[in-house]
Amino acid sequence: MKKIITKFIANTITKDELNLLYKWLENVDNQSKFEKYILDYHDLNMATLKNDVYRAYENVKKGIDKEKNTVKVLLLYRRNFVKYAAAILVLISFSFFYLTKNTFNKSNEVSISPGTDKATLTLADGSQIILDSVVNYQDIKISSTAKEIIYKAAETKAKIIEYNYLTIPSGGQYHVVLSDETEVWLNSESQLKYPVNFLKDKPRVVELVYGEAYFEVSPSTNHQGTKFNVVNRSQTIEVLGTKFNIKAYKDEANVSTTLVEGSVSVTTKFDRKLLTPNQKSIFSKEDNQLVIHQVEANSEIAWIHGAFVFKKKTLKDISKVLSRWYDVDFEFSNDDIANQKFNGDLNKNQNLESILLLIQNTNKIKSYEIKNKSVLLK
Repeated sequence: MKKIITKFIANTITKDELNLLYKWLENVDNQSKFEKYILDYHDLNMATLKNDVYRAYENVKKGIDKEKNTVKVLLLYRRNFVKYAAAILVLISFSFFYLTKNTFNKSNEVSISPGTDKATLTLADGSQIILDSVVNYQDIKISSTAKEIIYKAAETKAKIIEYNYLTIPSGGQYHVVLSDETEVWLNSESQLKYPVNFLKDKPRVVELVYGEAYFEVSPSTNHQGTKFNVVNRSQTIEVLGTKFNIKAYKDEANVSTTLVEGSVSVTTKFDRKLLTPNQKSIFSKEDNQLVIHQVEANSEIAWIHGAFVFKKKTLKDISKVLSRWYDVDFEFSNDDIANQKFNGDLNKNQNLESILLLIQNTNKIKSYEIKNKSVLLK
């Protein structure tokens, strides 16, 4: 926890001031007081928090002034507004730490850790290799590390293509660099089929069998003008050189494609549409409709940068994301809770309990219960 706090307060408050904060929070009554201050501020979107930090600062300062305790020294010591903001963030971190600590002590729940970099590589001959932090696979065409697998750049004139599969389990993620130098990030519960080498002068084609993947495609100008296509059961994505995300999970009713940079065409059996940056196509498997929406593309691909960005998402939809990353199953005590909407920018590398506590602190749920790999939201 001290490492996290240090990240927030670097060059902001002195060591003596930080020690004052530690000392003040040793008192259980002070913990309770500050918990109340923080719980009165429900917006967990960090960007909004930074923009509105003055309001948070004023609320906290007002309460602390009344108590006339040592934390007033900490908050009033600096006149620089940015430094006030950092101090508030430190206090928020402390408050959530104590809330989390107290919750864990009361429930005696086993901590559920976030996912890790891991995958199963299936070679052309059918043999399988588990890739993780322990196993590094090497051959004349492939090299792997704890986080990625890299194919050596090559094109072939052979008529027979050798395919590999990369399968990501629940609670996993992995990065692959294809032989044409296209990069692909694969999310939990995903599978990608791709050639070991692409045919010369032929379209470069890979298949997202299921799941979610973010692509940064090597430009066609580097490959004699050959196009790059991503196919799955519902649609074909045709690109020249671009960055985009595809989400095509087996248990979801829609297939979505979000364009970050460049241009792509999305083709289904019934329609074809061209996307421009910050547009998202949604194909409905139920009625075969393909529609376009304006979005913030960076929010859609936050998962590759270690974050969850939820904007007016129901807890039911959020639970699907968390279920895949933490390898757990979610249940709801009633439909009203499942349909509660939540906003938040969250670190996906923290334990599940920390995220559940943040949701609880917004009063979207009253409590939660974890038993083995099952999570009940109440």
